[in-house]
Amino acid sequence: MADEEVIRTTQSLCPECLKQIPAEFYVDPVTNWVMMRKHCKEHGEFKDKISIDPDEYKWQKNFTNDIGSTVNITTQPITTTSGIKRTEKGCPYDCGICEKHKSAPCICLIDVTNRCNLTCPICFANASAKGYVVQPTFDQIVQIMKHFRSMKPTPAVMLQFAGGEPTMRDDLPDIIRKGKELGFIETMLSTNGVRMGKSVDYCRELKEAGLDAVYLQFDATDAPEVWKKVRGVNLWPLKKKVIENCRKVGLHGVILVPTVAKGVNDNQVGPILDFAKANTDVIVAVVFQPVSLCGRINYEELMDLRYTTSDLKVAINEHTNNAVGRFYPIATTAKFTQLLAWFDDVPAWSMLSHHDCGFATICVVDENDEWVPIENYFDADGLIKWANKVYDMVINKETPKPTKMLNLDLSKYGNVLGTIGKFVDDMTNLGYRQMMKVYFLAGLMRYIKNPAKIIQSKTFQSFAKLIFAPNLETAGNFLQTKNIMVGAMHFQDAYNFDLERIKSCLVHYGVIDPDDPSKVLEIPFCAMNTVHRETIERKLALAGVEAKKPEVIQNEIESLLNNLE
Repeated sequence: MADEEVIRTTQSLCPECLKQIPAEFYVDPVTNWVMMRKHCKEHGEFKDKISIDPDEYKWQKNFTNDIGSTVNITTQPITTTSGIKRTEKGCPYDCGICEKHKSAPCICLIDVTNRCNLTCPICFANASAKGYVVQPTFDQIVQIMKHFRSMKPTPAVMLQFAGGEPTMRDDLPDIIRKGKELGFIETMLSTNGVRMGKSVDYCRELKEAGLDAVYLQFDATDAPEVWKKVRGVNLWPLKKKVIENCRKVGLHGVILVPTVAKGVNDNQVGPILDFAKANTDVIVAVVFQPVSLCGRINYEELMDLRYTTSDLKVAINEHTNNAVGRFYPIATTAKFTQLLAWFDDVPAWSMLSHHDCGFATICVVDENDEWVPIENYFDADGLIKWANKVYDMVINKETPKPTKMLNLDLSKYGNVLGTIGKFVDDMTNLGYRQMMKVYFLAGLMRYIKNPAKIIQSKTFQSFAKLIFAPNLETAGNFLQTKNIMVGAMHFQDAYNFDLERIKSCLVHYGVIDPDDPSKVLEIPFCAMNTVHRETIERKLALAGVEAKKPEVIQNEIESLLNNLE
């Protein structure tokens, strides 16, 4: 159509037969939405809503290119312990991974069991829904972890356990402990919180084993009807108990993870943010996940259910009085994180996901308990571009010209630079690294707004510590003030599947190869759930082990909630 603007093209899948077919992203002239359109010769045309804001969609697409942070310099090419799997059927059928993949995984994700203690209506991954049990042995899990830690030139640094419900395994603390021993910097647990809410001692056991973060399923606040629709039972009392137990044992890395479905719980975005704000001593982030749609549905049903990250952005700003000036794609800080790692002389890694995968921003709560934009404190765009420039200089072994150093006018900042200097580590690493650190610090001052005024702000001080003494501890402290990281990951389904996103995936499932148990398959998140899961899990299902009946699980969770202290 002449009035349609085609933004880009890609390869996708037919939702009926899962064959690879071409697709295009275009702006619909009637709705002014960004849509995906694709045609299968056997099953006809399919459309899906991608964004309700075409201007922002085009901005984020170009922005990551403009700042140059989507080029993965340090981790190409990707190799595995068994070598790169050559393409046979084409993407996404040859995941294992194949040579088409662009980004190294930051996160090793392991489903330690598909058993679960809930029977959520929106979940199709657990054993009671499948009818069979899949559960790798402890040794197989160690094999997977070693695979990810042996990657060259940069191993995966984060380790996440999921399922099913991973706390169904009694040896989970031992698994966490082993992950730490193998060198994973951050260990994370995706959980519904049932066992953690039931026992404070169990929470303590997880923390002592080395657990750093809890990805807590959190779909609503005090809304029983929402909980029953999404999870089959009102989990609100349990979720509050999880937060209370984590507070008691000092587990200060809780991330709320709401699955958001249109017309079901999209009215809970604001209350969830407020709950996080009221519990920032324990909760460091909220990561929304617009629901992925499984099964076959028609276009009208798809439009009724589809909730995009663009819908979420509107809801967040409506609730926070426009506290987010820009929702930056995750890849925005790719070079920034590598630069901070270089300053601290630790292995570099980058969040180099596709710009459509999601966003991450910081929502600041000021001394008056009001949401305020982080742009009130910093020129975020300028800061990122400055970090990118300095990192490019580091990669190219460039040194700043003396005139450039001398021309940095810091006089208007008074003694602010000296105050910030307190946060810089002792000068134990002389030479090029220290010179570039000073150069970065000096240039960074240009992007701090009203420095003399905000130097007393706890928000500023924690941010300064993060930048000038960069490590995981300062990053954690930054998010354990009134600052909340608010992000989103919109995982794909067969209707909005985009191979460009798959090729840049950062979250890879580690799975024992069912055809060769000596090898580990490495499968991008959305490819696993859309294409590979059923085939692989049927081969890995434990022989002779029956899944617990849904009605038994339902009775158990209702009994637990009735007796929750």
